[in-house]
Amino acid sequence: MPGEVAPPANGGIVEVIQSPNDKKKYRYMVLKNGLRVLLISDPEMQTTPAAQGDAQAGDGAMEVEGAESADGKAAAKAAKPRPGGGGGRGAGRGRGGGAAAAEDGEESSGDLMSDDGDEGDEGESGSSSGSGEGEEDEEMGSEGSGSGDGEDEEGEEDEEGEEEEGSEGGGGRGKRKGGGGGSHKAPVKKAAAAMAVGVGSFSDPEDLQGLSHYLEHMLFMGSGRYPSENEYDDFLTRHGGAANAFTDLEVTNYHFEVAPPHLAGALDRFAQFFIAPLCKEGSMEREVLAVDSEFCQVLQDDHCRLAQIMCHTSKPGHIYRKFSWGNKASLWEQPRLAGLDVRRRLLEYYNQHYGADRSCLVVLGGEDLDGLARLVADSFGAMPSGKGPQPSFRQLEPPFEGRSLHVLPAVRDSHELRITFQLPPLQRLYGSKADSYISHLLGHEGPGSLLSALKSRGWATEILAGVDDDGYSSNSCCSLFGVDVTLTEGGLAAGPGGCGLAVAELVFAYINMMRQEGPQEWVWQEMRSVSEQRWRFLEEGDAMDTVSRLAGSMHTTRPEHTLVSEYLHRDWQPELVGELLERMAPAGASYRIDLLTRRYDEVKSSALALASREGVEAREEREPWFGLEVVVMQLPPSLCEVWASQPPLEELRMPPRNPYLPSDFSLRCDDPGALVSEPSVAGPSELPPGVSNVLATPPVMLLDRPGLRLWHKLDTSFRTPRAAVHWRLFSPAGHTSARSAALSHLSLKLVEEELREDAYLADVAGLHYHTSPEGMAGMEFRVDGFSDKLGVLVGRLAGALAGLAKQGPEAAAESGEGSASGSTLATHFGSVREALVRKYRNMNMEVGQHASYSRLFVLCSRSLHCDDIRTHLEELTPQDIPPFVRELLSKCHVEVFVHGNVASAGAVQLAEAVVGAMGPGCCMDSEERRRDQCVVLPTAAEAAEARAAAAVSGTTAATGTTAEDEATEAAAPPLDVGTVVPLLAKNPKEENAALEVYYQLGPATDPRDRAVLDLIDQILYEPCYDTLRTKQQLGYSVYSGTRLTGGVSGFCVQVVSARHPPERLDGCVEGFLASMAPRIRSLSPPDLATHVGALIASKMQRDRNLLDEAGRLWGHITSTRYDFLSRELEVAALESVTVDEVYDMYVRYLLPPSAAAAAAAAATSDGSSGGGGASAGQRRKLSVHVRPHGPLAAAEGKEKNKAAAAAEPTPEAEAADGAAAETETEAAAAAVAAAATAPPLPPMVEPGELISLRSRLALHPLHLGTPPPPVMQQ
Repeated sequence: MPGEVAPPANGGIVEVIQSPNDKKKYRYMVLKNGLRVLLISDPEMQTTPAAQGDAQAGDGAMEVEGAESADGKAAAKAAKPRPGGGGGRGAGRGRGGGAAAAEDGEESSGDLMSDDGDEGDEGESGSSSGSGEGEEDEEMGSEGSGSGDGEDEEGEEDEEGEEEEGSEGGGGRGKRKGGGGGSHKAPVKKAAAAMAVGVGSFSDPEDLQGLSHYLEHMLFMGSGRYPSENEYDDFLTRHGGAANAFTDLEVTNYHFEVAPPHLAGALDRFAQFFIAPLCKEGSMEREVLAVDSEFCQVLQDDHCRLAQIMCHTSKPGHIYRKFSWGNKASLWEQPRLAGLDVRRRLLEYYNQHYGADRSCLVVLGGEDLDGLARLVADSFGAMPSGKGPQPSFRQLEPPFEGRSLHVLPAVRDSHELRITFQLPPLQRLYGSKADSYISHLLGHEGPGSLLSALKSRGWATEILAGVDDDGYSSNSCCSLFGVDVTLTEGGLAAGPGGCGLAVAELVFAYINMMRQEGPQEWVWQEMRSVSEQRWRFLEEGDAMDTVSRLAGSMHTTRPEHTLVSEYLHRDWQPELVGELLERMAPAGASYRIDLLTRRYDEVKSSALALASREGVEAREEREPWFGLEVVVMQLPPSLCEVWASQPPLEELRMPPRNPYLPSDFSLRCDDPGALVSEPSVAGPSELPPGVSNVLATPPVMLLDRPGLRLWHKLDTSFRTPRAAVHWRLFSPAGHTSARSAALSHLSLKLVEEELREDAYLADVAGLHYHTSPEGMAGMEFRVDGFSDKLGVLVGRLAGALAGLAKQGPEAAAESGEGSASGSTLATHFGSVREALVRKYRNMNMEVGQHASYSRLFVLCSRSLHCDDIRTHLEELTPQDIPPFVRELLSKCHVEVFVHGNVASAGAVQLAEAVVGAMGPGCCMDSEERRRDQCVVLPTAAEAAEARAAAAVSGTTAATGTTAEDEATEAAAPPLDVGTVVPLLAKNPKEENAALEVYYQLGPATDPRDRAVLDLIDQILYEPCYDTLRTKQQLGYSVYSGTRLTGGVSGFCVQVVSARHPPERLDGCVEGFLASMAPRIRSLSPPDLATHVGALIASKMQRDRNLLDEAGRLWGHITSTRYDFLSRELEVAALESVTVDEVYDMYVRYLLPPSAAAAAAAAATSDGSSGGGGASAGQRRKLSVHVRPHGPLAAAEGKEKNKAAAAAEPTPEAEAADGAAAETETEAAAAAVAAAATAPPLPPMVEPGELISLRSRLALHPLHLGTPPPPVMQQ
């Protein structure tokens, strides 16, 4: 049929269309066994030969026992999915939501503001593992808002936030930046590979639902050639790599990245997944608990709940009705009761469906194409074949009964209306972009758009439209086109039954307008022009994301279109557009409406009453897996007739032609004399000792005067006609109280609303903006994209903020003129404030995020709590905004960074435009800016003394405990407890617990100290996951990593568990840390060299694109340390780090004091030098415990002793250090056992008791850098 993919004949090679900006080389080929392969050779990738033995057991590095190891995002980005979990439900080797570190952004009070992204968005839940990397400055929940989040086309940049690139909302652990394999002194890139097997959850047996997902987990658990459960992940970790996987509905996708010299060894291990997996009997029950924990973590996720309701209410017997998540009940308990042999069935399923002729492989490496071809043939030539065609469901009817309304309860404070249209499968018609044409118009936000009409009525705040690229929305059965509308309270109440049906009527009014106007070729041609520009100047994306995406697309695209398919606008097909629009007509029967609402009981009653009045069928049901209530009713025919016959609305019209389309793509670095005259091109005049190569030339300071500091860098590396402009506005009025913080954030939201229609056109044309409140640091703005029209948007954004000061009758009277934008406050204030209040109300609903937020709130001495900000938001009126903005701008300072395709003169013009818009008050000196400070946590001894004093007095100590807690304190060694913050989950129905434990070191001023801490992170990362998640099965989400808070270094571990309370989790973390001491102490020089090589390669990894580099450099500026060469200095320090240094830091700051004292005593008794005794009691620990209101989702009494048993010493550890290892491991087991019996502490009252705790702590001094002198004088 048209569009069907026809792979080349066996061994055939196809020339692949590639971007003019892409310097890689490609080869599409088919192996003799039918495996379709795309080879990508990157000439910039270093391929230093790997150590001998790489293809086997792992170069002699430290052995870490255990089972499999690990968002997202978690190489897969954590994008909010439509039903189906964003492309599948993966094995959950993803980094925990809310715990992962950001790329480059120091955590501060600004990170405690509301986040535009939903916490815990599932994205592609999946398997992931990763290596250690350098200390990451972390940001938690920085709000990202504006017209776009950056490079949404080529490897989207994740906003700096707790969710790292690659972290998954519910995940366990995620990938890390970096490579490995040697002490590279030049920028490095990563090799990667992905296998997309052509089978997924649609093929699950009815009596083993979730089997595809379960199998995905089990393939990580060892193979015939590499039988150790942990071999694959351990190999990748030691060589700077990472792995991930996800199960979709028709495809299961496995992928990894690794240092280029170790690609051969990684490929060989990876290939065994598909040749000889073991699926050991002993791993089966343990790994089904991981699947179950993953499921438990999404029970309170609104989008996953809606996905499951859509599955549950599909037609009986349809493949959509399957429970593709899987859990312990569906995969273990019920099958065993039915007498099924689960392992036998799993292997039968594997042998039936996993074959080379159903799979697509992508390999990216530094070898030439012939070398890559040999690697693939050697590793995958033995992959079994002969499975036949990939399962297809094209013959099935659409999954849903049409014209129905489904109402279900929301966990978060939100109301979301979704209209789903059932269209024929469109996967293979990618060249027409017919559905993209419709989504472009329905989701438009410019003048005459559906969203503008909804906003003018006060009914909605956001709209999304289109066919998602996950398997649920796009598959061989159908394409589901969704229109998602975020409703206001007014929008929910509008229409019959108070179900938001007036909003649906307006959606159909716009569809009717599109049908009447007919397909417009100029709109499609404009879309084509934008896509061609993106393709022409395609920027490099993340290696693992890229291979994963390409492997999946190979199943549905022609070989020559593998790279270009998402950009390709080949054929304008108005007939197809018209056919799809007719299928979306309100008189048709192809659509369903779902309403997810916090006001469920109220809406349920009104919906049932409406059904009764109209005489249509309505019923209440309960979904069995999530236990959800849902009301299902047929839409009244009379209502559908009204929607079909409504007259055209004059306000709904086609969008205007886009004035932001760029036309000038010339490069400023090619201007005559630019490389000589531009100050930023030359680079530093001299390098620090030990630094021989610079990853990226630092920016230069052009101007430094009262009111303005301007930094600039002209791009000469990426050679793209793009630029990024960052600026921060600081004013003393901006963050003096919770009220001023509320006013600041609301002002930014009103700016966005003022710009919405115009900025959306810019966004479509590849020009984006972003705003965020940064607490004490001020307001942050960013504009990025094609440089041609960038200055226009910069001016509009800066002017919109100043324009708020001129709104309102008082301001107009003072100025003697009306406001050019006076309608924003009058028309949109209520809906904008309502949406922002809702975001603050929904903060910390996920327990992992709650723990991270509370930890950061305690550490940041001047931070303001989201609950206090929300309280003041609810009280604000339109009259409060203009005087606040006037005060804000009456004394302020702006710091600007212009990076990319803009010369220094252009940078000055942009900065002056921003300052000019702020007005005469922009004259504050940069030294007057206030900065937050990190608190000094009590030492273990000080915390123990405080608890003892509290026990005597009966008053609350700095730890938040009282005399009632004596039993708890007695259960664990006093010095191990540290400062405890017990909290209650925000969501009353939450069934998971969370622990975030933080160990504070000190000011991060010494590159050597930072390097050693990063090395400890590298060493701990894999065994932490392996011990706590795989062996002890504490929970699905386990994460460890470094933190940088107000210039102070720390180390963090987070666990989210459906099985164990936080007290037990805390004890298990302490036990793990105690057990690792002998391993670290016994590291051999080759072992240490392996970890050092991986970490160096991580630090020396080059920025993928201009926006990545701009964001990293901006982080160095906003930290006010200006340490642009910090990575290079840390690499120089790593060259001479010793095991003794690593062990000394570990004992001093991380080892539980009881274990340190025991080790010292053992060392004294046998005359050895064990160390650690002197530091016992000096560790600084903050432990945040978040408990659910009721029982844990999967708590089982029979599992109580598993964690303690798993903490027993390994043979390697015992052999390594004899008596000391045994003593420390005994201490580890004791800590776990003590925590298991400890009663919970009473929860602290937020935010009052957190503030009280914080106020009694001393502050770390600020360690600020000295900026370079400006190169321009004014």
